[in-house]
Amino acid sequence: MNTVSCFSRTMLTLGAALAGVTLGGCSTHSESLPKSVVQSFERAFNQDDLNATLALFDDDAQILPERGPAITGREGISAFLKDQMTPVVSFNTEADMSMVRNDIAIEQGHYRVRDVRRGSDVEEGKYLHVWRNRGQGWKLYRVMYNTDTATPTAVSVAQATELDGTG
Repeated sequence: MNTVSCFSRTMLTLGAALAGVTLGGCSTHSESLPKSVVQSFERAFNQDDLNATLALFDDDAQILPERGPAITGREGISAFLKDQMTPVVSFNTEADMSMVRNDIAIEQGHYRVRDVRRGSDVEEGKYLHVWRNRGQGWKLYRVMYNTDTATPTAVSVAQATELDGTG
């Protein structure tokens, strides 16, 4: 009985040790993107560093703007980013979640654009980043932003008047 008891205790101890190693291994495996990756776009964009921002994009990345066609290719993405960057506004993001599966990661969150001269927010919305890692680190593969701010539309209900050139 002493041998069985000793064997049982040894097996329980070994089992507990293996469980600890397995669980410890799981806790070090990242199920979400590292904070440095999540913050990299905002950091480069707010520094008005076009080259650093462009370097975050995968070779076949696309930006899917709320209005307009997909922005594709390095030249297109570069022109789009250059048009958006200005030291007058800051772009702030907060990731609500991210998850990693093999070489693809999804980051979802909300953003705000702030007019730094006035100190007020000018736009808020949601974003979705799809990242891809093909051995060169995490790169943006797809970028999509949707504003929560309605675009003002000027509509008149007044009767149209004809211009006859005499008036």
